[in-house]
Order: sequence, then C-alpha cells, then structure tokens
Amino acid sequence: MNTAGLAFRNLSRQKKRSFLLGGAVAFGFFIVTIVDALAAGSIRNFSEQFAFLFGGNVLVGGAEKNGEKISQVTRDDTMLREVLAESGINYQFDSKRTITYGTMIFEGKKAQTNIFGCDFEKETYFEKIMTLTNGSWDNVSNPKSIILSESVAKDLKIEVGDSLLVQLNTISGQATFGEFTLAAVSKDVSLIGSIAAYCHIQYLNELSGLAPDEFYIYSIMLNEQAEQDRAAQILEGLIAKRAPVTNRLEALKTHPANPITGINKQLEETEWEGTKYLVQTFNDEVPQIKQILGTVQYVSLGILVGLFLIVMIGISNTYKMVIYERIKEIGTMRAIGMKKKDAGRIFMWESVLLSVFGSLAGFIAAVIGMSVLSLFTFTNEALTMFLQNGHWTYVLSPGSVIVKLIVIIVLTMIAVSGAAKSAAKMNPADALRTSK
Repeated sequence: MNTAGLAFRNLSRQKKRSFLLGGAVAFGFFIVTIVDALAAGSIRNFSEQFAFLFGGNVLVGGAEKNGEKISQVTRDDTMLREVLAESGINYQFDSKRTITYGTMIFEGKKAQTNIFGCDFEKETYFEKIMTLTNGSWDNVSNPKSIILSESVAKDLKIEVGDSLLVQLNTISGQATFGEFTLAAVSKDVSLIGSIAAYCHIQYLNELSGLAPDEFYIYSIMLNEQAEQDRAAQILEGLIAKRAPVTNRLEALKTHPANPITGINKQLEETEWEGTKYLVQTFNDEVPQIKQILGTVQYVSLGILVGLFLIVMIGISNTYKMVIYERIKEIGTMRAIGMKKKDAGRIFMWESVLLSVFGSLAGFIAAVIGMSVLSLFTFTNEALTMFLQNGHWTYVLSPGSVIVKLIVIIVLTMIAVSGAAKSAAKMNPADALRTSK
C-alpha cells in the first residue's frame, strides 16, 4: 500500500493545520540555520583577517640548531617555491615574512608590539585590507618607514613623520636598536589591528642579523580556508623528500589543543643537520578559532532541540485530535484490508513530510533573509572584525544542515509516534461504531 501517498493526501486535505505545523518546523529550522551560517561566516571573516597578519593561512618555516639554541630562519626560498609549484595547490598569493617582537620608544614613552617585515611592493593587497587613519601609502616608500596601529600610536603620542626607536633582538639573541619613521597609522580592527606593526622586510632583516633574501616564514594564502589541513599535509610530504621536516599530524595527536607546542618539542628533542622545516596552518597557530566554530554548531543544535521540544508538544497534541477525527476513516481502511503497521505508517510518513517541507521552507527563508542582510553596510567598529568589507557573510555547511534535518525528522516522528501506535492498534469494528 502506498502509505506515503496517503500521508501526502491527508496533509493536503487539512491545508490550514498542515501549514501551521509546517510553519512551526520552518521557524525552528530558520532560526538555527541563521545562527549557524552567520556565526560560521563571522568566524571565517575573523580568521581571514587574522591570517593576513602572517601573510597566509599555511605557514612554512625553517629552523637551525646550534647546540641547545634553535633559531627560526629560512636562508633560501628556492626549494619552497618548487614544492609549492609541484603541489598543485590553489592559492591567492605567497609571501616572505620576518616576524619579531619589539619595544617602540618615542620621547620617553614605550609600547610593545609584534613587528612584521613585509615586501610592500609585492604584497599590494595591504592597501585593500588595511584602513589608514593617518598618513598615506606613498610614505611607505621610505625603506625605514613603519606603520603602527591606532592604539600604539596613541600610547606613544606620535604623529606621522616622527622618528622613533625600536628595540628588538637579533636572531642570535643580542639586543639591538633601529630607527624608523612613522609612515602611517592603521585603524585598529579590535584585537587584530592592535598587535601588529608593519615595516620593510629588508630593513628588519638588517636589524635582526639576517641577509636581505632571508626570512622567518614563507606564507601561502589559499583560495579556500577549508583546504588548510590538506594543503599543509601535501607540502609537508613534498618537503620530506628533500629535507628534514617536522610531523604535523604527530603534533596534532600529542598536543591537540596546541599543535605548535608539539612541533616545537619535535625541534627540541631531535637532531638534524642544516635546516629542518616545519609546516603549520593558521588553525594550528590559533586553534581556538576551530573550537569556537565547533561550539557555535553545538549551541545551534541545542537551540534546535530546545525549540523542537516545544514544537513536539504542539504536534503531539494536534495528532491526538487527528486520531479522533479520523476514527471512522481508519476503521474503513482497516475493514477493507489495511494492515496494522500500514495504518501507523501513514502517520509516521506525515511527520516525515511535515519535517522535510517545513525544514525546506525554513532553509529557503533563512537563505533569502541572510542574502538581504548581506546587502547592508555596517560601520559599527565592534563588528568590523567579523564583517567582510562592512558586510555580513554567511557559510552554509551541508553536513550541519543534514544533521539538523535528521534531528528534526527524528523529533517529529517521536511526537507523532503516540498517534501512530493508536492508529495501528485500532479495532476496525470499534472504529466504525464510534460516533464523533
């Protein structure tokens, strides 16, 4: 017997009731889809902005060992470029970075920050992602120029064009000073903008005791952030054929909460000659990003279950009334040969169809709603780090959507199960004698 067809016909007959029940399902799916997708989009935007600090979301560096001292330095990028070309990885750009920590000194005032040595001529994307509140990109042509964040410039009370001293350590650990000229002040993007200063890599290399072509980190910005882990494993495998390299998977296994610690331990506890390479991802550097995304997904699933526990009560009570309304109809079908299990299946199929159609309606409404929201520009500074050029973006995970759909179907079937059992147990003769 075509129980699915009968279920669909029953829903079609009671359009108002089906609309209300399906609407309750749609509302629940609408809410959790928006929460999940906007949160994932916000976290993606945040991590993407943070990744620009390092010049990419896959980071490859070299390390040298001299006795007990380990120095992070890459002397030549030839092999790394060959490996990247061989890998077939799709990426937006690659860059070389020298990264250190320094103390800014100006007229007796001090401020500490990370210093990123960059190739401004090659890394033209800076002008697109970094907003300057003072100064201009023309000033950056000075080889001793530096860009400070708003918060650091405010602490130092320094103006564009002023000279400042920067104290830092060379690669061998010796303290040194460099003189810079403030070329521009960048807008703080919450935490991200306040922890970094940018200067020319050649001058920072000179101060750090590195040759002009040497660097700390070779960074690769992928087209898709989700490909970080796969790209890192490919690069690590190709490097292993040419030179010593750490084992990222082993680091993830031994230190899942902080894989960088695992990689550093491998460097400390093993012996090698020449340069040993390490491959990391942005997620390895900031594992909290992945944890936040996972937490958001669990929270949205919890919201879904909470909403549907309420919806289940309404559906369950509604179907108790439906059983009473269909007593004679069920009795007639049973009298002409319908099996007990088929009578129950009709109700279960109704719950599945309600879940699927309601969820589909909620999903479509959520996509439309988020698409409209993404058209508006938001200027709130507190939200800047979660937006893309001032716009909300959303990320829909097929896996997450499917899991939530299954949860809805299961919960709706549970809500209708009482009515289905009653229909299956109904005696045809008693049902036909019952008067409403």
